[in-house]
Amino acid sequence: MTDIVFDGQRAFRLLQQLSFPRLGGTPDEKRAAELLKKYLRSVGLNPKEETFKVQTYREIFAAVEVLAPYRKRYKVSVVANSSSTPDKGLKGEMVHLISTEPAHIKSARNKIALTYNALTKNSYQQLRKYKTKAVITVTEATPGIRPGKRGDWFIKAYGKLPSVIMGYQDALEMVHKGARTVNVISKQKEFNGTSRNVVATIPGTELPNEKIIICGHYDSVNQCPGTVDNGGGSVSIAEFARYFAANRSKRTLVFIWFGSEELGLKGSWAYAVRHKKELAKPRPPLSLKSEQIKLVINFDVAGTIFGNNGSVVCGSEAMANFVDSFAKEKGIPFSIEHAAYSSDNIPFNEKGIPSIALNRYSGIYGHSTLDDIRLAGAEGLKIMGQFGLELTNRIVNASEIPFDLNIPDADKKFTYEYVERSNPFYKRP
Repeated sequence: MTDIVFDGQRAFRLLQQLSFPRLGGTPDEKRAAELLKKYLRSVGLNPKEETFKVQTYREIFAAVEVLAPYRKRYKVSVVANSSSTPDKGLKGEMVHLISTEPAHIKSARNKIALTYNALTKNSYQQLRKYKTKAVITVTEATPGIRPGKRGDWFIKAYGKLPSVIMGYQDALEMVHKGARTVNVISKQKEFNGTSRNVVATIPGTELPNEKIIICGHYDSVNQCPGTVDNGGGSVSIAEFARYFAANRSKRTLVFIWFGSEELGLKGSWAYAVRHKKELAKPRPPLSLKSEQIKLVINFDVAGTIFGNNGSVVCGSEAMANFVDSFAKEKGIPFSIEHAAYSSDNIPFNEKGIPSIALNRYSGIYGHSTLDDIRLAGAEGLKIMGQFGLELTNRIVNASEIPFDLNIPDADKKFTYEYVERSNPFYKRP
């Protein structure tokens, strides 16, 4: 029997090539897709592209200028799809919103709001109701700015409000110095770009009608090299693909690198629409030739030198127990939970297909300009890569899949609520 070995060094070399900003729908994302396809061809696979249109943007310039009682310009980042200000900016009195409760939001009427609190649908609508001129959102207390985003579905439903993201320390300085009058400048070019999913299929040797999707997104947020999120997951499943290309499994494996996940799971939603017949459960009478996607294994966030290992399961208790027991068998520190993991498994969960989401994450510099190659290493990739490869091999080569494939009501509720929050235009069949 061939040893099951995840090559962390090989994966890290690919990660070094892939660690550059690759915002969905831009030429940089296309460049990343070409790198992945080149690698897959080198291991004997024939990758395909599935393209789709996506609302994306290019940041041109953003700044917050304090005009009184002192003068200083701070570097900030635009919030995607939030619209541009006039060329000279939007001037006004700044108010610090210590809460986004409706009663407090009134204080931002015709002013510029500074807030550390994430804007919900309701608070966003309230700000627009009170004709707030612009919003400055404060990032968490890390050195790198976390570029902001509002999905096009959100904007379509609730409208636009010029918004920027400011570093924590700069925002503290503004408050300490009593910044009163500010000018917000936010310039971005919004456009319809072409994004793409990269797909490689390895037919099963004994049960080709039973399909397992192994996936991860390869795009990053604006300005972010995306080494950990999700360059690490992308190269991990590339290493899985290399192994299974040489050691074909009983079941058919469909490897997918999704584009534009950071813009609202656009790649996986596009795949779900294009392949809706494949995602539908076959109707009786069933035969051995009835094709069905049984399970999704999603690898999103991986490779950190310092980090924790975990899995989020949307599926049966038996499936969660299987993953947990396998971690104990391998002696790997591991946490597991039931939830709607905010990643490309969601459109499949919505269709009733269970998922296992794997990750290794430290919680630092996520969605930040500092999510770069310094955070990762071959050993960081190998920790969860080896576990994930062996786990996947155990499932795809089992005589019968060793757990129930139903999704319990609690997980269905998690998924339903996630979809309702993130995509107000989604129409269920």
